[in-house]
Amino acid sequence: MLPTNSFRFYNEIIRNNDADLSGLKVRKLDRSLFFFKLPIMLNSGLGVAIIYFGSGLSFLLAVQRILTRQKGREDRLAAVLFAALGIILFSSGNVVKEVDQTYPHSIFLLLTSFSTVGPLTLLYTRSLLYPNQALDRDVRLHFIVPGIFLILELFFFARPIPVIIADLKEFRTIRFRHYLAFSFLITTLLTTGYFLVRYRMLLTVFSVKEIRPQIRFILTLATVTVCAMYSLIFGFMVGWNGLFEIGGMLVTLTVILLFLAPARYPNFFAPLTREVRRKKYEKSLLVGLDLALLELRMDELMREGKLYRDPDLTLHSLADDLEIKPYQLTEFLNEHLQVGFYNYINRFRIDEAVALLSENPEKDILSICYFVGFNSKSSFNDAFRKMTGETPSQLRRTRFEKNKVSPKSRVAKPVEL
Repeated sequence: MLPTNSFRFYNEIIRNNDADLSGLKVRKLDRSLFFFKLPIMLNSGLGVAIIYFGSGLSFLLAVQRILTRQKGREDRLAAVLFAALGIILFSSGNVVKEVDQTYPHSIFLLLTSFSTVGPLTLLYTRSLLYPNQALDRDVRLHFIVPGIFLILELFFFARPIPVIIADLKEFRTIRFRHYLAFSFLITTLLTTGYFLVRYRMLLTVFSVKEIRPQIRFILTLATVTVCAMYSLIFGFMVGWNGLFEIGGMLVTLTVILLFLAPARYPNFFAPLTREVRRKKYEKSLLVGLDLALLELRMDELMREGKLYRDPDLTLHSLADDLEIKPYQLTEFLNEHLQVGFYNYINRFRIDEAVALLSENPEKDILSICYFVGFNSKSSFNDAFRKMTGETPSQLRRTRFEKNKVSPKSRVAKPVEL
């Protein structure tokens, strides 16, 4: 709460900027009027300065995460998240100052960055809770929408600058009736869904007193972010510039809180991680199963039965072979083996592919690809490069060069019968 003399100061600003309020007394301030006239106060440029400050802080935090010596997956995700917030804030400041009306590329990647906030928040939280668990292919599907928006933005900003400026001016004129408004509304709905999932996850452990302050802080942070998102979107759509500017300042507040949180809670997510895992264990669907025997049976099916060679192998079919439910197999893979289904299967496929490439130099790579269970060469190459760091042809060439026999060792040896 601001002191009384500060309220009087702002009341003077309101009175001087609105002729209809000239008869008001300034001894007392109607606080509801203060917040209603907040956009007038922002005309001084303070709001834009705060937004640009938040943008700079976001980019600085992104660089900090990149320069961390022992980077984990959560650090890389946080770096991208802070970079996205920095782009959103920088673009928002340019919209308020109407910089985009002269330099339209000053808001490039705004829509793409906006659409990545939800997925990045989800992946960041998941990486903190399950640091050893690889990202499954279904998780990467969350970036389909941001990818589409990125392509659309590239086409949009590849046009002549006068055409882009005319389009942006039309957007400012007709607002929500413009075709660009549809993209922002889709992004708003998707981001809301991601935050609802996050709310649900956090509320499952809210009853634990030991971590309640941390949970309350995260819930507050998420609420501020949601309010900022709606303020930015609807402030622009209805032409209420003050609401749009408030949304930018709320995003800045989110960045500042994320900057200050480690100082208040050095191991912020550590207790949260323990409690979430404990709750999951209490509700585990694997109670009564011999997990060691289950792992042994899975390994036997893969190594001896070569089940991974089946290109149509699915989570459900493997669960049937193990005589358990698919959701039990999912929990076992995620919680106990810390791996997704496809990564688990591909590990065996790639191991055999490496052996075949090394031992059978005459065998065609494509035939090896289909033999070990892959449906396409592209998926084979992607999985192979991910697990070995090389393409199949590169690995074969490397192994061939290593196995070259020197002239001295080419002397014939007696054959043992």
